Amino acid sequence: MAVELDPTVLPVMHKKARPVRHSLLTRLLGGLFLGFAALLCFWLFVLPVLVVALSSVAAHWSGTIFPDGFSMRWFERLGSDDFDALTTSLEVGMGVAVLGTILGLWLALALEGRDRRGLGAFVDTIAMMPNGVPSVVLGLAVLIAYHKRPIDLSSSAAIVVFVQLALVLPFCYRCAAAALRPELTILREAAASLGAPPSMVLRRVVLPQLVPAIRASLALGFALSLGELGATLTVYPPGFATVPIVVVGQVERGYYLPASALSLILLLVSLAALLLIAARAPRRRMD
Repeated sequence: MAVELDPTVLPVMHKKARPVRHSLLTRLLGGLFLGFAALLCFWLFVLPVLVVALSSVAAHWSGTIFPDGFSMRWFERLGSDDFDALTTSLEVGMGVAVLGTILGLWLALALEGRDRRGLGAFVDTIAMMPNGVPSVVLGLAVLIAYHKRPIDLSSSAAIVVFVQLALVLPFCYRCAAAALRPELTILREAAASLGAPPSMVLRRVVLPQLVPAIRASLALGFALSLGELGATLTVYPPGFATVPIVVVGQVERGYYLPASALSLILLLVSLAALLLIAARAPRRRMD
């Protein structure tokens, strides 16, 4: 059966209107710009990873485009200290990501709807301040501030978690704050008007709506923690080492290929962890 459309509800097309047609020159320039952007991304991001991957399996590589031969000996030479550093990096990364997400979510909820000209503006500025401070300066400040009683963290791995948490918190806070849309406030008020207690509103209304932001905050905090070096190198106690610290030590001694092997393992493990964080749980069907 044919359905007649009411012409009054459809937009009127002007008689002189013509579909937009791009000239050959415009399409050519667009293609060249897109190709240049793809080449630039490949050169800046993909090529370095490929070089690290090739270096990790190179028997010898000097002055040639490709390695002279391939070998797994650099992976075989990795010792218990290297894998301990890998475990430490993952543990610190997950701890920093979880703590940063919790604190960032709490800050975002506490500042939601607050006037950003008084106390709210002050707290927002303090939360974002680590973004404007060089990581080495922040690490030195934390080391000086917490190396004596009553709070002495200089000989504990907690100081690494503390300084990395300060660097990651602004990103986690912004992830949560960006997800607090006006629609969410309406849902919260509607649930509260129906008699739901604040804990139920938070558990049943707010948190389910913030799952994508929480997942993004965990992934971003984990990735930033794994690659953090400046502040960690300033505050880490004796006997403590993460993969970036070990890699820098190997590079300083000229051991580029073993450093590439350890870096590749960290890259693969971190990629697997990020995929696990970003994976969506299957939805249950409602009968």
